[in-house]
Amino acid sequence: MRFTSIICQAAKKNNRRGRGGSISTTNCGGGSSRTIKSLALSVYFKQPDFGMKEYEILSRASAYLLAVDPDPSSSSSSSNGGKKDGPYDHLEKNERDRKVKMHKQGSQYTPAGHPGDQRSLKELGWLEYAPREVRPMVHCVCSSHVLSPYLWKEYYSQDWLNKVRQEHCVYSLEVIDTDEETMKAVSLGKFALNPYPIHHPEGKDIALIHLKQEEGSLKILTEDLGVEILRLRDLDEIYEKEDEVTFEGYVVAETNQADSPTYGNDNEKKNTSSSNKEDDDARVFYPYTESGRLAYHTRDRFYATTPEPLPEGLCGAPVLDTNNMVCGTVEGIVSKDHSNKDIAGSAALMPNYIMAPFIDYAERFMLQKILPKNLFQKAVTAKTTGQIGGGIFQKDAKGNMQPSGSSLTYEEAFDRAVDQLKENHTPEEVDAILNTVQRERKEVLEIMDKEGGELDEVVNKVRERTLQVREMIHEEYRKDVSNNDDPSIVDAEVIER
Repeated sequence: MRFTSIICQAAKKNNRRGRGGSISTTNCGGGSSRTIKSLALSVYFKQPDFGMKEYEILSRASAYLLAVDPDPSSSSSSSNGGKKDGPYDHLEKNERDRKVKMHKQGSQYTPAGHPGDQRSLKELGWLEYAPREVRPMVHCVCSSHVLSPYLWKEYYSQDWLNKVRQEHCVYSLEVIDTDEETMKAVSLGKFALNPYPIHHPEGKDIALIHLKQEEGSLKILTEDLGVEILRLRDLDEIYEKEDEVTFEGYVVAETNQADSPTYGNDNEKKNTSSSNKEDDDARVFYPYTESGRLAYHTRDRFYATTPEPLPEGLCGAPVLDTNNMVCGTVEGIVSKDHSNKDIAGSAALMPNYIMAPFIDYAERFMLQKILPKNLFQKAVTAKTTGQIGGGIFQKDAKGNMQPSGSSLTYEEAFDRAVDQLKENHTPEEVDAILNTVQRERKEVLEIMDKEGGELDEVVNKVRERTLQVREMIHEEYRKDVSNNDDPSIVDAEVIER
């Protein structure tokens, strides 16, 4: 059977590429040069309406870790002019490491960037505006249809799946390798994920999720188990037809529950102990590596040919170029009998230039959740304008107020001001503010027409009158609140339920 040959092929490939080995779970790193570039993703669910007492598997596939921050060594190497390592480079590295350590100790929180970072405010990633202690260092990249199959009715039309929601699911990442002596899949470690997936806003098949207890988990994953944190390929690098790529993921040896037309027919068979379930989970994942070549593309998708069509389970796996940079994520496998012979049997992948805007969107969304509203707005201003504060108008060389930006007109500045008002106020408040502006403008024009005088003096006079009225309203509001205040009511932000 083809499936049996795939399992054997996966084991042989791992041995040839050095991914396997006599595995010791006590010290899997052991000084070995072996690195693992993909992880096994499992989604479990427990829907009480189905009479479920324990979590059961919903879907499985591949995933990988992607760095949030840019690689500090890349900027230092580029500033070196591409020169080869010299005899004193280790001294420069030690000095850089010392500066990084001092950089971290100089603040209660770890600042963004690194010593010598020459990037502008616009070039910083969204999450770099938050201290490292309160934000993730890596994203777990995976397929949306695996993470939340109930959102993909075009893939899964089963009625029972309509009753499954995010609150019924838990998620985990597993490091699995192949023992070269027994040729069996061995689980080296299992790590919990936060139950807050972020999906593509336009419905593309990609999602991000994050590690629980990230600092401790990453230490074990990278230092003990040899898991590599990957990075996106430079968006300026050009792709060519026949470019070589590598697929690193897992064969899944069991049908996912999400693929079943009904739920609950095999409950008696599933009444095993939790330890047996964990053993079963280890056996259904088999590490798999395959090379391919880029052959065809559309506006938002690449297709790569492989010696044989990729097996089930590779969705969400990283696609690496010859420099081990992520050039895409596996979306699926085209059927061998597809009507378009150019792509029949090929692997479909989402290229890095489609992934990058989604990651940018997700990081902005996360930053908004992390920072207080006023600080988030400052970060938005800094990243979009390249300036901290400064407002919409700035003084020119002569001291006159001008719209910020070289080509920003007064009309554009006003429109931007209105947009900022809408972000920070309710529609009713925005209308009230704009009505006040319109009324003041009318009063200024009437006074100038009837009485004349200096424009600045007239504007200040009208503004003082407005502020007096506003203060009266505020005072009335304070009195009303104090008279109706209920001390038993306390405002609170719901963090978790």
